[in-house]
Amino acid sequence: MADLVRDLLRPEAYGPDHRAPVSLRMTHASWVFLTGDDVWKVKRPVDFGFLDFRTLQARRHFCEEELRLNRRLAADVYLGVEPIRESARGHVIAGGEGRVVDWALHMRRLPDEASAASILARGALTAAPLAGLAARLAPFFRAARPTPAFGGLARLRANVDENFAQVEPFVGEIVQRPSFDNIRAFQLGELETKRERFAARVRDGRIRDGHGDLRLEHVYFLGGVDPLAIDCIEFNERFRCGDTAGEAAFLAMELEAARRPDLAAGFLARFAEASDDFELYGVLDFYLSYRAFVRGKVAAFLAADPTADGELRAGKREEARRRFALARSFSGLPVDDPFVVVVGGVIGSGKSTLATALGRELAAPVVSSDRTRKARAGLAPTERGGAELYTPDEIERNYREVLRRGGEVLAARRGVILDASFSAHRWRAAAADLARAAGARFVLVEARCADRDRLRARLAARRRGPAVSDATDAELDERLRRYEPLTPADPGPQLSIDTGSHPALTLEHALAALRALGVLPARERLAS
Repeated sequence: MADLVRDLLRPEAYGPDHRAPVSLRMTHASWVFLTGDDVWKVKRPVDFGFLDFRTLQARRHFCEEELRLNRRLAADVYLGVEPIRESARGHVIAGGEGRVVDWALHMRRLPDEASAASILARGALTAAPLAGLAARLAPFFRAARPTPAFGGLARLRANVDENFAQVEPFVGEIVQRPSFDNIRAFQLGELETKRERFAARVRDGRIRDGHGDLRLEHVYFLGGVDPLAIDCIEFNERFRCGDTAGEAAFLAMELEAARRPDLAAGFLARFAEASDDFELYGVLDFYLSYRAFVRGKVAAFLAADPTADGELRAGKREEARRRFALARSFSGLPVDDPFVVVVGGVIGSGKSTLATALGRELAAPVVSSDRTRKARAGLAPTERGGAELYTPDEIERNYREVLRRGGEVLAARRGVILDASFSAHRWRAAAADLARAAGARFVLVEARCADRDRLRARLAARRRGPAVSDATDAELDERLRRYEPLTPADPGPQLSIDTGSHPALTLEHALAALRALGVLPARERLAS
C-alpha cells in the first residue's frame, strides 16, 4: 500500500489538470488526502478486531456505509464513493483506465477553523453553538432506528471487558495498573448497581442507531446552517448503536478533556432539555468514563503502530495517557455543588425567560412544567393542550413529575432549575424537601412584574404565535386570584426578581443575588 499512498500524494492522481497540493492525515483506520476543496478518504487494510478492512470488498462496503450513514447529519458534505485505479501513470482516483485496486470516499472539504475543536482552541467556543448542536441532535436521535439489543447489560459488560482486554498490553507503559484496575472496577460497578437504570434506558427507547464518535473535531459550525457532525462510525454497528446518553457524554467528555467543564455541563443540560431526557443523568458518569477510556484505547493503538510517523506516535502516547487519567477522574463524584433553584411566579411574569437564561449561565438543566405537561400528553412543546391537561388532578401530577425529573438530576450530584408557577405553598415546600433530601443548596426565586398591562401584553402575544405555555391573558385574573403570595413560612432563601426591565438586566440582578447565596455561574463554579 505504500505505492498507493505515495501516488495519491501527487496532484495529477486527481486529474491531469489538477494542480492543488495534496496533504495527508493518518488515523488508525484511514488515510485522508486533502486537496483543494476536496477530501478523499481511503481505508487502511488493517484489522483491529473491532474493524477489519483487509479485503477490497470490505473497504468498498464500508466506504458506501460511511456515505449512507453520514448523510444523515451532513448530507452536503458526503459526495460519493469512487474507485482507485492502477494506471500507467500510477494510482489515480479521478477518471482514467486501469484495474480497480481500492476505493475512496469523496467529501467536500470543510474549513478547519470551523470545527468545534479549532474554535475551542482559539478560546472562541461558547455555550450558544453547543446549545444549537443539542437542538440538532435531539430530533436526529428521535428519528434514528431503535436498536434496543445494543443497550442491554450483557452487551455493555461485553464492551467493557473487550476494552480492558485490548488495553491490557499497554498497562505499565501507557496506563498504570492502579488506574487500570480502578477504572474497570468503577465501570463494572456502575453496571451492577445501576442495572435497573440501564434497563429503563432500553424500555424507554433511548438506544438508537446514532453517530458513535461525537468528537469536537467532527463537529462543525458554519455560518447560516445547522451544526454538522461528520465521521460517524461505519465499520462496527456495535460501536455506533447505543444509548443517546453515551452519545452526549462523548462530546461532554471531549469538553472536559479540554478543561471546559462549564461547556460540558451546559451542553448536557441543553441536550437533556431538547431530548426530554433528564434520566440520562443517572447513567452519565458511566458513559463519561467509558468514552474517555475508549479514546485512550484508540490513541494507544496508533501510538503502537510501527507504520505511523514517530512524532505522531509520541503525541498519541501522551493523548492516551491523558484520556486514561480522565477516565479515572470520572470514577468519583463530579466536582460540582448541587443546587435546586426554583423559578416561580404568576403567568406572564417572565419566569420561564428568566429560568432559561439562568440555565444557560449556570450550565444546569431546566425542568419546565409546561414542557413536562406537553411531553406527558404526547404533544410537541408548542402544540396547544386542551382543558383536560389543567384539571386539579393533572396539575398535581405534573408537579410531581417536575420534581421527579429534578430528582434524577440531583441524584447525579448536579444542579437543576425548576420552572413552574409554584403558586401554592405545598409545591414550594416539596421542592425544598427535594433539595434537602439530596443535600443540595436551595433557592426560591419569584419572578415579579408589577405592571398589569405588561403582563397582559405578554400573555396576549401567545395568541399570535407558537408558545410552549398555553396560558393567555384571558386567564390572568383567575390565576392571580389563585396565586398564594410568598410568606416567611415558605422555604428560603427567597429572592424577588423584578422582570419589568430588559431581560439582560433582569438576569444580571438574579445572578448577583444567587452569587451572594453561593450559587455561582458555571465558569466560576466548575473552574478546572
